[in-house]
Amino acid sequence: MKTLNHLRQELLAKRQDLHQDSSLRSELEIKISEFLNETEATCVGIYWPIKSEFDLRPLALDWCAKHPKKKLALPIVELNKPLIFGEWNQDTTLVKGPQNITEPLLDSYSSKIEPNVLIIPCLGWSKQDDRFWRIGYGGGYYDRTIAEFKKNGRPLQTVGVGYKALEVKEGAWRPQSHDQALDLMIVV
Repeated sequence: MKTLNHLRQELLAKRQDLHQDSSLRSELEIKISEFLNETEATCVGIYWPIKSEFDLRPLALDWCAKHPKKKLALPIVELNKPLIFGEWNQDTTLVKGPQNITEPLLDSYSSKIEPNVLIIPCLGWSKQDDRFWRIGYGGGYYDRTIAEFKKNGRPLQTVGVGYKALEVKEGAWRPQSHDQALDLMIVV
C-alpha cells in the first residue's frame, strides 16, 4: 500500500489531467444539474473550487435563480474545527479564508446557514462495504463537519463529486476511524 501522501499526489496529478477533458466536465455538469433539479433540499452547500476541482458554481447559481426559495452555502474555515456555512449569492462579499480559499464574509448579505445537502469535491474516492468514502487533502474539515451534523442529529445528505478514473480500489487505501462515509457519489 502506498503512503497516503503519495496516493494524494498521484490522484491530484491524475485529476489535473482529467480536468482538461471538456467532454468529461460536460458530462459531470449534466449529472450535477440533474441532481440539483431533483433534490428537495432548501439549502445546498457547495465549495469554492481549487486545484482542478470541478467548478459547479455557475450550475448552482443557475439552479438557485430557477428556484428562488432555494439557497446556496459556501464553507467558512475555522482552523481545525468543523466547517460553518455562509449563504452565498451574487451579492455576497467574499474574502480569502485561513486556507487561502474564497469564502463568504458573514455580513448583511450573507448570514450563517445550514445546508441539508453538502456537495463535496473528491481528490479520490472508494467504495468499500457498500459505502462511499472520500479521499481529500488531509485536513479533515469535511469529516469533522459530517461528524458534527450526525452528533447533533441534524439531517445532511452528503454527495461526493469526482471522476471514475480516481476510484481507489479496496486494498490500495482503507478508510481511517475518523473518515465519514458519503451518501452518494456523482462521477463520470
